[in-house]
Amino acid sequence: MTDDASGGALEAHYYDGRSARQHRVLLRVEGESLLITGDDFERAEPLAAIRIAERFGSGPRLFQFGDGAHCEIRDHARLSEMMRGTGLAPRPIERWQQSWRIAALSLLGVAVAALIAWRYGLPVAARVLAERTPPGINALLGEETLAALDKGLLAASKLDPARQMEISEGFDALAFDAAGQVPKLVFRRGGALGANAFALPDGTVIILDELVALSDDNIGIYAVLAHEVGHLSHRHGLRMLLQGSIVAVTMTAWLGDVSTVLALLPTVLIQSQYSRSFEAEADDYAVRELARRGIPSAQLADMLEKLTKAHGIEPERGSLLDSHPAPAERIRKLRDSTR
Repeated sequence: MTDDASGGALEAHYYDGRSARQHRVLLRVEGESLLITGDDFERAEPLAAIRIAERFGSGPRLFQFGDGAHCEIRDHARLSEMMRGTGLAPRPIERWQQSWRIAALSLLGVAVAALIAWRYGLPVAARVLAERTPPGINALLGEETLAALDKGLLAASKLDPARQMEISEGFDALAFDAAGQVPKLVFRRGGALGANAFALPDGTVIILDELVALSDDNIGIYAVLAHEVGHLSHRHGLRMLLQGSIVAVTMTAWLGDVSTVLALLPTVLIQSQYSRSFEAEADDYAVRELARRGIPSAQLADMLEKLTKAHGIEPERGSLLDSHPAPAERIRKLRDSTR
């Protein structure tokens, strides 16, 4: 057999499918058939009837026959040479699987596709889902989020009730519209959170005592609240939540269980920053709606300046990835809008 092998035949091990006995054989292609020659038998099999298993690393390649018999071939180089020009030649995809260059390019392609999906696909999906979220879900998210914030991060407001009523009535009189929702103002004390305001998915806008104390008059407060209503109008909080928990949201859609999403929303509202585009959209909304009510956008710029100083933020500094706008940039744009 060794002499025959050197003459162009390929050594293999043959199993007849009826016993575990191994037969040493030689394989040779003649015309449209594969000749299998052993010490005590010979078999011819049409090339078109042979099923070739895919190659796995350095393991043996299998030629499988219709009656359950098969051959194992370990000399991959000789096998490729024998198969060239026959119906047994490996398909392109099989050759690609053995190329580390193709594998590396495939991994790079998957990574790029994942990055594109994360950068562009997720925001689009989040926007579509947010726009289609039923009002009942928004109401539940708002109620449960406020309850969770009250248990851990926020405390009852110490602002005089008459002062609260004065601000609320003035805010209601401005009649801001949030994509069909009527914003509802609630007062809380933020403590370590400092001067701030938050918009919840159900239309609730939380204003903290510290923000009221920071403003010289109600107009500055209303300017900040207009910005928060802008976030609400564009559903930014919900979109940011959906973007960060797309798997949980998918499960919610199928199973109707919003508990995972409810657990995430308070953290998203407090610890996350809105993106550059979200802040720009909320600012644009505030500028437009304040102008309709005769309030200059410089009022929002003044309050943003005070908030920046109160929280110890460097005005000219955004995020390392440049996805969050520097306060100074927003302040300049707001002042320019007043001119």
